[in-house]
Amino acid sequence: MSAFCDIALIVGLTFGGACAEPVDTVPAPTLPPDDESAWALPAPPPPAPEPAAPRFPPVIIRQEAPPAPPAPPPAPEPEPEPEPVAAPAPPAPDPYRLALEAAWARPVYAGNVPTFAAWTDTGSSSSPLVGKMPEIPAPAPDPLDLKKLDTPPEDYGGARKTSTLPVDNTRKITQDRYIPVQLETGINTQVGAGEPGSVILQTTRDVFGYHGRMNLVPKGSRLVCTFMAPEDMGSSQIGINCERILMAGHRAEILNIGSNVTNQQGWLGVAGEVDNRFWQRYGNAFLLTGISTAVRYAAASTKTEDADGEVATAAAEKASEELSNKFGEITADMLEKSLDLKPIITIPQGTRLQIRPATDWYIQEVE
Repeated sequence: MSAFCDIALIVGLTFGGACAEPVDTVPAPTLPPDDESAWALPAPPPPAPEPAAPRFPPVIIRQEAPPAPPAPPPAPEPEPEPEPVAAPAPPAPDPYRLALEAAWARPVYAGNVPTFAAWTDTGSSSSPLVGKMPEIPAPAPDPLDLKKLDTPPEDYGGARKTSTLPVDNTRKITQDRYIPVQLETGINTQVGAGEPGSVILQTTRDVFGYHGRMNLVPKGSRLVCTFMAPEDMGSSQIGINCERILMAGHRAEILNIGSNVTNQQGWLGVAGEVDNRFWQRYGNAFLLTGISTAVRYAAASTKTEDADGEVATAAAEKASEELSNKFGEITADMLEKSLDLKPIITIPQGTRLQIRPATDWYIQEVE
């Protein structure tokens, strides 16, 4: 068997390992058996028995205890002692009084004998002074304090208007208020053919009542307005009139407000980019006039010396004159039709404007 296997190994055959040389197998190293005493914990001791509950004799209530008396009210706090009031400082000396005392202290000559009179404020009318002190007139009543007069003033008889009582403007927007808005949609007056166009405006700030801080027209409220196209050639502004406002948030509405839109300076009308349509109005007329002039000039410049050439020149002049007349008629007709073209005014989106109410707006309270 070994000789056969040797021959097979020389050839390179092993016959599935039957002729392979036996290999000594070395057993794999293994761990020693576990020692539970090395890692096991000792068992805990058994719990101690619970002590028995103590026994108390039964409690028998034979009589209820009286309720506790109410607590006495707290003693009133002593009133604070008034703070000592400092005595007012003496008034400053009156310069007029000092001047009068100095004047009366001067010597007065009576019979060439100087006498000195010391003036004292005794309140008596008699005085030992040689010179008599002039009487000081009583001060006139204050013109602004007419109620202290003995005789009431006569009623004013001129034309007048009596004011009303104070008006609460907490929830009212009067005609003198300005509401800042801006264009939410642009404007182009070419579309419409004479019919009013529609445009939407939006408020840019909160509008509060004149009294208090109540927000009557919130920021973002929208106004539905109309505009008219310009009617003549010289128009450079258009008028915008608002008829409806929708409040932001609660969406309350005010109809038929009839308020005009102004620019930021408060002028009526809104200006924009104006297209006078000059070439549409006169461009064709200029073109036909140039062609007619060129034809007349070409016919007038063609002349010959012989008789046949002169006849041909006369015929060309007549044809050019007739063509020029036709061009003139066509030009006049085109000008008549193009003169009705109205200018186109374009206002971009986001233009800042203002609205002044035509009537007072009263905003009802939203519950």
